[in-house]
Amino acid sequence: MPVKAAVLFVSDQPERFVALRHRALAGRTVHLWLADGQVAPSRSEELRGDPMDPATYAPLEGRDAIVVVDLEDADAAHAVADVVAETLPLAAVLLIARHPARRHGGARNGVTWIDEGELLAGAIENVLRRVAGRKRVQQLRRALQGATHCTFLLQNDPDPDAIASALALRKTLGFRPAASPIVSCGTVTRPENRRLVEALKVQVQQVSSEQIPAMAPLILVDVQPPYFGDLLPEVAAVVDHHPATESYRARYRDVRTSYGASATMTAQYLLASDEDALTKPLATALLYGIITDTKSLSRSASDEDLEMFAYLFPRADQAMLRRIQHPSYGPLALKRFGQALQHATVRRGIAYIHLGRLPKDQEHVVAQLAEFCLGMNGADVAAVSGVFGRNLVMSTRALSPQAELGERLRAIFDEYGSAGGHPVMAKAVISLANWRAAHPFTDERGLERSSWNALQSALERDARTEGGEGL
Repeated sequence: MPVKAAVLFVSDQPERFVALRHRALAGRTVHLWLADGQVAPSRSEELRGDPMDPATYAPLEGRDAIVVVDLEDADAAHAVADVVAETLPLAAVLLIARHPARRHGGARNGVTWIDEGELLAGAIENVLRRVAGRKRVQQLRRALQGATHCTFLLQNDPDPDAIASALALRKTLGFRPAASPIVSCGTVTRPENRRLVEALKVQVQQVSSEQIPAMAPLILVDVQPPYFGDLLPEVAAVVDHHPATESYRARYRDVRTSYGASATMTAQYLLASDEDALTKPLATALLYGIITDTKSLSRSASDEDLEMFAYLFPRADQAMLRRIQHPSYGPLALKRFGQALQHATVRRGIAYIHLGRLPKDQEHVVAQLAEFCLGMNGADVAAVSGVFGRNLVMSTRALSPQAELGERLRAIFDEYGSAGGHPVMAKAVISLANWRAAHPFTDERGLERSSWNALQSALERDARTEGGEGL
């Protein structure tokens, strides 16, 4: 990984920058120019001498650096900035303009001017965000009514966003893993998700629906109570970014549908509670959660997701991230991929492939192939289905949020099992027995035809009323 640029502060008030050292400057070498009699704060390197003398900056010659000049005397500040820019040609020189009326343009001779008022506005915004984050942490703790443990409940096939978010919330609350397990009524199926669990050495415990009432208080992460039907007792808290499908009760609810990932939300909880608690493995998990749910920030990413991605990226273990992301497929899944793709077609903007019956632990392949099929020529929507045990599982992807996949799949398939998701990414898990009762079929071909007809009807309902040819 490239070495971060060093930072030099040339200021008559070096204490102004001590607060930045912990967060904004993490991992950087910090140099402070000090006048006679001033003492360097901890974790910084002092630089002494005449700030107008190029020799003063010899320790930084030939290095990438960020230099901040912040002096009360405006003329002296301008002169020092010019000397630094000429002496350190590789450096980015920022001049804090305490007297904005003297300013002439945003950049000149390698020096960038920053209005002190703009810095103050940014600082106030950051403080307000931290205050809001701390308030949410307090409300979450209050919802637990003094409990020193809880259970984090995830969806039936937990994804990286859910797993990382549960880890972040558990760390925020300071609960021990043994007393506050992360549980699911299903299993982690996708290979990269299993690699994430293995790399983090975290346990996602599989439980039955009958066990859940005894595991209160419950915090639902990246999922909401309607997903579980009538199985849940009283819920202490819900932290999620998906749209609500039905009304429900919870003592604390934080649902932010503008966010692309729950990991962004829960990282905010953790940073508001204790920034030092963000370990490298946890930063990696949260970053991967954002990557997977926003498709590397290309899908449904908010400004908050972008900012958190930028914050987490340099703090994550890039080697671990590459190991987790590398895909793997079983021989049967690869064979079915090949067979299905040979006959794949796009009809009315929809690419649909049915893989037939596959082992239960290969359920992840429908999502992976749906991502691939979205690249087929003429496809605006891709859908891939397969039979796993007693269920038909369908995964869908779309190029445009106008597809409203979560809403449409829920409308057509939810009564037969569970369905929902985002406008451009959704999933349905359909009981074969329930589906057969309403859509009789005798073989795999009949199942494929009935599910395709239902999907096409759901996706094209608005297109028919508007006279269009599809999505």
